[in-house]
Amino acid sequence: MPYSLSEIIVLFFTYSVIGWLWETFYCSLKDHHYDYRGFLFGPYCPVYGFAVTTILICTYRFQDNIILLFLVGIVVATIFEYVASLFLEKVFHMVLWDYSHLWGNIQGRVAPVISLFWGFGVVLLVKFIQPFVQRIINWEEMKTHGGLAAIVVLVMGTDLVLTIISVRRFHATTKMWDERINKRLDELHVRFDEAKSNMKLRKKLHDDIFTHIDKIRPSRRLSWNQKRFMNSFAKMRFNDTEKFENFKDDLKNRGLLK
Repeated sequence: MPYSLSEIIVLFFTYSVIGWLWETFYCSLKDHHYDYRGFLFGPYCPVYGFAVTTILICTYRFQDNIILLFLVGIVVATIFEYVASLFLEKVFHMVLWDYSHLWGNIQGRVAPVISLFWGFGVVLLVKFIQPFVQRIINWEEMKTHGGLAAIVVLVMGTDLVLTIISVRRFHATTKMWDERINKRLDELHVRFDEAKSNMKLRKKLHDDIFTHIDKIRPSRRLSWNQKRFMNSFAKMRFNDTEKFENFKDDLKNRGLLK
């Protein structure tokens, strides 16, 4: 093993933070507003930490071979992105990104152009960023003897538990919205599928729902983290609350999801 356990933990944390900085910067520019990215509360994206740490371990013996480094970067990063998307959807019923509009995508979870980006990113990272990061980690290991790694495990472990609780409550709240919208549709004798395809009926339904919003609004309000998910992940959705998702943007734009 080229790295000690404490080094692996600190590498994971470091690249989780670097990944968060990159993704927040890029997505904020693209969306023209500040996006606080990442699944967890803190400023880190574990999928980057897992992917980069695995790549560093797997490519340790041939990091001077740029072609192999590029190919392994594509494979490992793509696998992690696919597994992370599948995990979020199956465990939390949550979709945070969707590449369905990109050529060659697989279930909207991964796509060739994104995988190529990962490959180039890995080469740049290993060749230019990792040597600097490793010098800092070597100094940190000498000073703390694994103390920082223990703090990382404690902080990120606590964050994970709190995030799971928050997402579960978020899902429960959207289910409440979904059930109440469905009940209102029944009261109006309107079929949801019909309303989606009939613009006149859809407008009438929207007018009724927003005029009588208290009939469908649950008493539970969204937390800062839950609103952050909706504002920072434009494609975010729960895959079992179709009726809520259909009205979500209008509800959000009207300030009704506070």
